[in-house]
Amino acid sequence: MTSGALAGSAGVFISFPFDTLKTLKQTREGGTSSGSSSVSVWSIVRTVYLESGIKGFYGGVKGMVVGQAFIKAAAFSANDFFLGALRGTSYGTGGTQDLIAAAMLSGLCTSLLVTPVERVKIILQSSKGEGSELKVLSKILRSENGLSNLMFQGLLPTVFREVPSYGIYFVTYRVLMDGGLGAAAGSAAALVCGAMAGIACWIPVYPIDVVKTTMQATEGESREGVWGTLRGIVKEDGIGGLWDGLGPKVVRAAVNHAVTFWVFEKLTTMAV
Repeated sequence: MTSGALAGSAGVFISFPFDTLKTLKQTREGGTSSGSSSVSVWSIVRTVYLESGIKGFYGGVKGMVVGQAFIKAAAFSANDFFLGALRGTSYGTGGTQDLIAAAMLSGLCTSLLVTPVERVKIILQSSKGEGSELKVLSKILRSENGLSNLMFQGLLPTVFREVPSYGIYFVTYRVLMDGGLGAAAGSAAALVCGAMAGIACWIPVYPIDVVKTTMQATEGESREGVWGTLRGIVKEDGIGGLWDGLGPKVVRAAVNHAVTFWVFEKLTTMAV
């Protein structure tokens, strides 16, 4: 659990600027009157830096570093627990199906932690680093249906994202590590396989993440729901709007999960 917590925090901190760029693209807060969907990532980089400096790329990072410690600890622990439980029953096959089922169940469990943590993070990122986690949290809790607004706004798309994403994430990593790529990469195996697993788990669920981010970007309660938000994005930007910010997200996924698995494997080895 400790290894997962420290690994998750390290990965998030190092890759956080890419996550901010992804969020600004998704929420159309890139700093132009036409919205960030129509401008390049580099234009957003310049706008954020000129308006807020380096801190603009780290809005919400403190909350995410702490939050990801709990999220990744829960994810790695839940994955190990469900994998052991499945293999200890008649339902277990001893093969890839067990890996997929355990990983997806871990994604379901972590969704309840991810939703409030990312709710605060997304609002701070959208404001380009202005404010603090406590101020945003206080404002959300004082809003209509405060606690529900924090805990459940965006929960459904989070579940739709986390369950298949974790199913791909842990399985891809294990298959790559146990296969030819892990052997070929040698001492860099965790970095290479972690990066590949991160990319693989994000691309299929990315449109769901765009919907989730859009729902969570307002401090008040979203009344459009998942399908209303989806229709709004497609109406405004077409199908392409569901892929806004994919470039920085892929980079962020590779960096984040390469570091996460590398730190996790190192700490796990040291603890043995």
